[in-house]
Amino acid sequence: MIRFATLRSLAFLAVLLVPVGVVRSQDPAPASDAPLSVFLDCQTHGCDFDYLRTEIALVNWVRDRQEADVHLLVTSQSTGAGGTEFTIAFIGLRRFAGMVDTLRQAVPPASTADAVRRALADAFRLGLVRYLARTPAAGRLTIDMSKPAGESQQSRPQNDRWNAWVFRIGANAFAQGEATSTFTNLRGNLSANRITEQWKTQLSGYQSYDDSKFDLDDTTKIVVIQRSHGASALQVKSLGARWSAGMRADLNSSTYDNFKRVVGLFPAVEYNLFPYSESTRRQLRLEYNIGYSSFAYHDTTINNKVSEGMPMHRLRLAAAARQPWGSVDVEVQGIGYLNDREMYRLGSYSELSLSLFKGFNFNLFGSYTVIRDQFALAKKDFTPEEILTRQFQRATHYRFFGGAGLSYTFGSIYNNVVNPRFNGGF
Repeated sequence: MIRFATLRSLAFLAVLLVPVGVVRSQDPAPASDAPLSVFLDCQTHGCDFDYLRTEIALVNWVRDRQEADVHLLVTSQSTGAGGTEFTIAFIGLRRFAGMVDTLRQAVPPASTADAVRRALADAFRLGLVRYLARTPAAGRLTIDMSKPAGESQQSRPQNDRWNAWVFRIGANAFAQGEATSTFTNLRGNLSANRITEQWKTQLSGYQSYDDSKFDLDDTTKIVVIQRSHGASALQVKSLGARWSAGMRADLNSSTYDNFKRVVGLFPAVEYNLFPYSESTRRQLRLEYNIGYSSFAYHDTTINNKVSEGMPMHRLRLAAAARQPWGSVDVEVQGIGYLNDREMYRLGSYSELSLSLFKGFNFNLFGSYTVIRDQFALAKKDFTPEEILTRQFQRATHYRFFGGAGLSYTFGSIYNNVVNPRFNGGF
């Protein structure tokens, strides 16, 4: 009798919890009467989809581009001041096939997430007017152009006392642990950048400290301390729509890699198959560096060296595309040593995201590096504790990581409702 009452109570509770739409499955969901279906393809940060669906309710937001009248492709790049410039491509589909527009929206550095999403919403509204004007909703559209605050503000550029320089300084602390181990990381960094149409100057530096403690048993404790610091400088001159020339300089130190001090200077040249103005949508860049590096080591190396210098060169090919079908990033890099042809390093990185057909997406990423230049390895016998806790770089011929994923989404494409209740978890 108690079991029957319990089952009856659970059944009653289940009926209360089941949504009405599930109990009355014979009632179809009403179709959206919005005059325009839009698919948002945001390949950068800042697109708050819930906010956009709430603020721009005149259109119907769909989750598949095959069902859309307009495909919004959003990409971005950093501005000289440290802000973000969003490039928004409005790609007409179906009845609007062939209608393509591009708008750009810049937000200043240190903008809040709310400021970014508001700026994007304004740009979306502006770009969608052209399409909405060709729908039955055209009669409900109004245009309001505010007057400029003053002609003098429009015609006279503001004086920049910083002369386009942007400075950043930061510090981070991180800690985690459990009963038998703890890890602490302290890191500080600073940078100074100046970016104009013709010149690009980037200066940066960092200092890092890692402290790890392990309790192997009641009497054996291991403490691992790793330090690293570095600085880099880049100077680039624009040479037209596709060519650039510049100089790279760097200074590094790492206890893990046995580098007490590494100093390098490399003149460089770069060619982009596509104009740099199209860099947020597509780019194919070939960069060549040639120069000299000086090395000093913490411990004597496997070649019985405590210091040495080497002429080096580097070739880097980078390709990227952001298109309606998805995105692809590929980078291949080779480093050679002019004093020893048998030493080199070849690496590649690839990331692919494809929207193959309605609702089906494929993602793939990976990296593989062939290593034939470990001349800095310390000449000593590592203890088991040093090996297990990865205190020093050890000999290897390659390094890799990778992953892949598939997803398929189906169901209603006309659900614009935003309900944030119980989002998140433990």
